[in-house]
Amino acid sequence: MSLHPLRQAAQFLLGVPTDGIDPTLDRMLELAQATPLCFVAVTGPDAPEAMGQLWRRGYQRVEIARRATCAAADERSDVLLVVGCPTAEDMRATAASTLGLLRPGGVMVIDVGALVDAQQRIALCEGLAQLGLDVQPQAHLAAEILATRRWGWRKAA
Repeated sequence: MSLHPLRQAAQFLLGVPTDGIDPTLDRMLELAQATPLCFVAVTGPDAPEAMGQLWRRGYQRVEIARRATCAAADERSDVLLVVGCPTAEDMRATAASTLGLLRPGGVMVIDVGALVDAQQRIALCEGLAQLGLDVQPQAHLAAEILATRRWGWRKAA
């Protein structure tokens, strides 16, 4: 049984509409297997719009993240969504600056729909791996890239 029917059941029980508002956000949440019970951080140029949509869907534990600078907030998020970045460099920089907010084992989903060049997508996946994220081998072929933060991985000082 996939998590999608469970997510729909949770939304129904919480009185949240199950119809999607934004298909990209729908795919990102599905890929992350996120439910309204997850703590979600959203970052990137389209973060305010995505945050509003998440609230309308019943996600109450949502925040916009610009940088992981507060020690109290580190490793708190279950899901980190990167939305609206126009280039691979912007996507990687945004992921790097907010990665500290993602708990070990948490997932980052990056909307890469704006990238048409396969080499840029591959370079982005390699860059995410250097940051301490596990990325599936063919992730660069999808419209969204799913990456999981490694347990026990810390960037060298």
